[in-house]
Amino acid sequence: MGGDGRVGGLRPVLLWAGVGVLLVAAFIAALGAVQRAFYSPEGFVSAYVGALASHDLTSALAMPGAAPTKQALAAAGLQGDASSELLRSDLLPDYTDTRVVSDTAGPDGRRTVTVHVVVDGHPVTAAFELRQTGAVLGLLRTWEFARTPVGVAHITVAHAQNFTVGGHTVSPRAAAPSQPATAFSVSAGYLVPAPSLYVLGHSDRYTHAAPVNVATAPAATVAATVDAQPNDAFTAAVQKELNGFLDECAKQQVLQPAGCPFGVVIDDRVQGAPTWKITQYPAVHLVPGDTSWTMLQAVGIAHLSVTVQSIFDGSIEHRESDEKFAVSLTSVVIRPDGSLDIVVGE
Repeated sequence: MGGDGRVGGLRPVLLWAGVGVLLVAAFIAALGAVQRAFYSPEGFVSAYVGALASHDLTSALAMPGAAPTKQALAAAGLQGDASSELLRSDLLPDYTDTRVVSDTAGPDGRRTVTVHVVVDGHPVTAAFELRQTGAVLGLLRTWEFARTPVGVAHITVAHAQNFTVGGHTVSPRAAAPSQPATAFSVSAGYLVPAPSLYVLGHSDRYTHAAPVNVATAPAATVAATVDAQPNDAFTAAVQKELNGFLDECAKQQVLQPAGCPFGVVIDDRVQGAPTWKITQYPAVHLVPGDTSWTMLQAVGIAHLSVTVQSIFDGSIEHRESDEKFAVSLTSVVIRPDGSLDIVVGE
């Protein structure tokens, strides 16, 4: 009886001991899972990228060490007065296939976590530098970005005054107002989260730029140029102005119209008034100059009708001739109201 009682009494103890072991194992497993998900370098960076993927830029930049303060920008060697105009959640792209590819420990205890992510269909790899800030319960380490994950995009708009991104129009002159009012190209630095991808463009009444992809990197500066070029409407408008100028020149009934690119010298005496007609207008082809649009020399033909008397024998002859001429445009400026200011070269 006593022997059976002792054996019976051991069974509950062993059962509870087994339960205790399982609970401890479950606790350790849960602690490990929490540590990996929230208190590891990989988990920290994954949480940051996850916030970007959720288009929650506020939460991403609220993570320890992420905010692009002046001190953080200076420590990363970034432009301290860069504009924050592009730090908007609605400009963030779509993120897919995010995964950590490496976690490397440095000699100073810092960790470099490299992630791969597909941003708007483009594969991007970014490396983040972290440092430990403490530990919870002495077990769960806490981390912060050793360098801000925000970068700077230095954007130049060549031959125009603004660029577009995500349906918004942005003016570099507003971000860097010290640029000359007559500047043909403008530029400015913009704070941008990383990793990310921005598609820049430009389109207005007279110019258009091909899209430019800008992939950002943590604590780094990337440069991009939006290259605005003349569209058909611009070329047609300048052609119309040039044709009108040449038509006005042709109205001058002299051999050498004043301020005009064509004319002839005739040694014989002219009888009556010579007349001109433009039979071939020079084709406009605009190219960017240092301060404005320009056009290199293009060839046209002006037809001259004139009656002359020979100073040698007095004979009278009616002459019809096609006179080739060349014309250039030294400056073509688009005024703020959309009109054109054109200077014809000699």
